[in-house]
Amino acid sequence: MKRRINLYHNLLKRRGFYTLAWKSVLRLIIISIIVGVALYIAQTYIVDFKENVTIFLKKLDPPFVLILFFISETFLGLIPPDFFIVWSKASSHPLLMLTFIAILSYLGGIAAYLIGNRISNFPRVHRWLINKFSSHFATLHKYGGFLIVFSALFPLPFSTITLVAGILDYPLKRLSLLGLTRLLRFYIYAAVLYNIF
Repeated sequence: MKRRINLYHNLLKRRGFYTLAWKSVLRLIIISIIVGVALYIAQTYIVDFKENVTIFLKKLDPPFVLILFFISETFLGLIPPDFFIVWSKASSHPLLMLTFIAILSYLGGIAAYLIGNRISNFPRVHRWLINKFSSHFATLHKYGGFLIVFSALFPLPFSTITLVAGILDYPLKRLSLLGLTRLLRFYIYAAVLYNIF
């Protein structure tokens, strides 16, 4: 058992997985610091900042926000999910809304996979995506499931990785199972960064 763990550890080390993991964690720390500093400055220097933000977030129409979020999570994660986590905090049932957006994010990743899987039918689009995301293709080939879990948990583009997985015909069953870690990200961020619980 120990020998098997050592072989696995050496394989991950050789393939540079630990470097990728460290960069992802570092990116998360930097984003957290930037968000924290921005919130501190806003709360310190803007009168009634919290109250104004809460009023603004409550005015947003939930169906519109949820549709926008799903589209964003399906097409390359155009809007950071952090905004929607904060929005869920302003709802009348924050935990329920957080769960709903977490599920939408997961389903957005599955939709991106299905889109990627069908891209082969459009050679021009297929070639453009292969050129645009060539580094993601190489990384997914190298790390497989680990990359899917990391993109689900950390600030890596989850929908981009699932789109690439679809293009590469990665097994949907495995992606669906590994992608469930996306739900964890929302609860962890909500608890640690935004004090939703």
